[in-house]
Amino acid sequence: MSKNVGIVGVGAMGSAIARRLLSQGWQVTLWNLVPEDLDAFDGITGARRAETPAEAAKVGRVITSVANDQAVRDVTTGPNGIAAGLPEGGAHISMSTVSPDVVTEMAAASGPTHFVSAPVFGRPIAAEDGKLWVALSGPKAGREAAKEVLADVSQLIKDFGDAPESAVHVKIAGNFVIASAIEAMSEAFDVLRRSGTDPRLFHEMMSESIFASVIHQNYGRIILDEAFDPPGFRLALGGKDIGLARDLARNAGTTVPFGDILADRFATAAEQGYGDKDWNAISKFRDPVN
Repeated sequence: MSKNVGIVGVGAMGSAIARRLLSQGWQVTLWNLVPEDLDAFDGITGARRAETPAEAAKVGRVITSVANDQAVRDVTTGPNGIAAGLPEGGAHISMSTVSPDVVTEMAAASGPTHFVSAPVFGRPIAAEDGKLWVALSGPKAGREAAKEVLADVSQLIKDFGDAPESAVHVKIAGNFVIASAIEAMSEAFDVLRRSGTDPRLFHEMMSESIFASVIHQNYGRIILDEAFDPPGFRLALGGKDIGLARDLARNAGTTVPFGDILADRFATAAEQGYGDKDWNAISKFRDPVN
């Protein structure tokens, strides 16, 4: 397949993916609900605008990076949607964190094309550096077409098989674990600070030893510095993902009790005007001391 791809949804992650692919020699056809957001790509070799999602999909492979279930429906269905423009055998690569139900729905609506899920772990800067981690699932032909594109934005692609919803299960569970780490670090830092011990020294020790991961290293620093703006991942979207985790558990016949705590944290932060801040900002909202 030629190095042509469409991208529908050019927010923080979508635009970072677009810049990375353009730097790797891809021809990228871009569509966004707010056309002015595409101005940054004017004059860049390989980039062109599409008038509709269907036009962006005509190149045979199209990535969607949009906010929620309804946004995926809006860009996929209808006479100007991806399903109408994607040629037979083409691949719709959904990189959004959405519900398993909408994945099943969109896969059914895709007809003779391939709907694959490819949600990512990593911030926009990781996309620009080609360092995302990708969970991938869907029809085999679609996965193979997707891998050619994803290889240029990622350091790892983990294949979860034929069911398109499997990769979304992984993404929802992964974001639940990350949010849990944010909450755990926030509580530990607060206890240490109140006890007279420097939480920064604690963070240094933990992130250089038993928690030597990018989440504990980077997110711990963001929490301690209260570096919530600009956001790497908006708090409002984090709250949406915790809701997806709770729904996933309920549909599986189980519960995620820690999810209830996280849901309260995100709701409180959003009510206090932090919805457009980084999701680490839930660290500012502790339970009152009795």
